[in-house]
Amino acid sequence: MIDFAKAWSILTGKFGTFMEGVGVTLQLAVLTVVLGSLLGLVVAVFRRTRFWPLRILMNIYVAFIRGTPLLVQVLIIVYGLPQIGFRLPRMTLCVIALVINSGAYMAELIRAGLQSVDRGQTEAADSLGMSASQRMLYVILPQAIKVTLPAAGNEFIVIIKESSVLYAVGVYELTYQAYKLASVNYRYIETLLDAALIYFVLTYVMTKLLGLLERRLRRSEKTSE
Repeated sequence: MIDFAKAWSILTGKFGTFMEGVGVTLQLAVLTVVLGSLLGLVVAVFRRTRFWPLRILMNIYVAFIRGTPLLVQVLIIVYGLPQIGFRLPRMTLCVIALVINSGAYMAELIRAGLQSVDRGQTEAADSLGMSASQRMLYVILPQAIKVTLPAAGNEFIVIIKESSVLYAVGVYELTYQAYKLASVNYRYIETLLDAALIYFVLTYVMTKLLGLLERRLRRSEKTSE
């Protein structure tokens, strides 16, 4: 039977330990979303190139990452790269794995954003004598990024939750801290319920902030019209 009083005492008594895990989790999420968005932007642009080998390579990357589990990708990066000479801190390797994973999903989101830009915008840029790179940089990308910004926020929420798989490779994020506490107090259900509650609070707050951002974006669009 679940002892909710014990769960509360664990949460309050070991709050600092839980917050250490939260700090690592948020650090991972921020780095992943920022770097993953940049990678996704590059991949999305390259998927539109006329140089077909590069386009095919980017399509294979997106399909492979989206078609394999994140945990498997993390294990390949963390344990595989050192075997071929890439000896980096474990935290760095985990960030690389998360960025590679997030980049594939962000590439799809950005690709959708690029396709949402009205063709008339491109034609208008051509009529002004813009080159292809200028058209992409000054006309298409700003509009596409504005469309995909809320989706990038959702990716941040996803990473907060999915980073929990890193406990399997010993990264001191929230799930690892909770499991370590549970292995000492033998209250696995109560301790993991505490971790679940913290995850819920984090994602709930982020969801509300994203909703506020989307409403402001909609109001700014109406104002500009």
